[in-house]
Amino acid sequence: MVGPRSTSRLGTAIILAAGASIRYGSDKKNIPFGNTTLLLYVVEHYARVFKKVLVVLREQRAESTELFPPNARMVYAPEARHGMSQSLRSGVESAGKDRWLVVGLMDMPYVKLTTLEHLAHRMEKTTASIVRPRYHHEYGNPVGFKYDCFTHLCDLSGDQGARTLFDSGIFQIETLEVDDQGILIDIDVPDQAKEFDPSST
Repeated sequence: MVGPRSTSRLGTAIILAAGASIRYGSDKKNIPFGNTTLLLYVVEHYARVFKKVLVVLREQRAESTELFPPNARMVYAPEARHGMSQSLRSGVESAGKDRWLVVGLMDMPYVKLTTLEHLAHRMEKTTASIVRPRYHHEYGNPVGFKYDCFTHLCDLSGDQGARTLFDSGIFQIETLEVDDQGILIDIDVPDQAKEFDPSST
């Protein structure tokens, strides 16, 4: 069961979906998941909570993006082969001057809608620059960033992720405690796409 839906959608979400799926062995975006594909399932999931959803892809995918919800659009990351930092940069630059954004991963579909809602509402209220969800003492994804983080996110290189910002000591970081194991679970191999029931999110 999921909790009640938000009465209004808030903020911007970036979904990083430009990976090469090397460990999986095929393109994860196209695998069946929740009566659709993994890509569309996750995009629709985030689009139910966030006002704007930016989906970062390695190449143009008209066959998928034409099915996106009205509040979701593709961002093309031509340098994605150089690491996750380049995908993140493409997404952040497309967010422009939005006050805050939440960065999620396409291969983490088990994050609960209620977790996304709580994170969106926390980003509206907090004075912290970064909000990280935590389940049973383990931090996970997605993560929220205020506008003052954007330049630093765009300055990352290679496979550097946002952990560099967490460890910098520059930003105030807030922890959001959640009852959601989904913030820790990604799909790296085919069997992981079958371990959990998507309806539980």
